[in-house]
Amino acid sequence: MSLRAGPYTFNHVTYDPPSDVMYAAIDRPRAGTREKTPEEHILRFDSRGEFFGVILVGPREQMEREGAVYLSLPSGDRVRVQGVEALMRGA
Repeated sequence: MSLRAGPYTFNHVTYDPPSDVMYAAIDRPRAGTREKTPEEHILRFDSRGEFFGVILVGPREQMEREGAVYLSLPSGDRVRVQGVEALMRGA
């Protein structure tokens, strides 16, 4: 399964239900830096500064509170993350 957020499709996704954390990467996870979003999620950038992934912290909690999971992208656009519900059901 994959997640979609704005123009990005994350095809490498894992969810840890006990900690309510979802890890998503475009192609594959890799080393790099992290940047926190206003929603308390984490954007991931590779060593060249290219955006490649996100760590969704508390997606179940955000869904219960806001009705969906939202993420601020590197561009600053706040978008709804699609596919979260299906991934959580399958976990």
